[in-house]
Amino acid sequence: MVFGWIAGGAAGVLANTALEVLLGATWPEAIGIFVLFVLGAFGGMHLAKKLGPRGFRILGVASGVLVAATALVLFVTFVR
Repeated sequence: MVFGWIAGGAAGVLANTALEVLLGATWPEAIGIFVLFVLGAFGGMHLAKKLGPRGFRILGVASGVLVAATALVLFVTFVR
């Protein structure tokens, strides 16, 4: 279940960053990141519960990839 939470939260942060790039200043960044992170985390937990024991491997890989992608995107966003 933890991997679902991590993967979903990272996906939410990536979605927020994509929306911020697409919509620019009209996108409410602080509210958007909170809402999308929470929705992603609960969605990931729901997926983990649905997948059961076989979800451990799938969500483990997804968590690693999404956290690495999120770290890269945030690094590029804030260091430019």
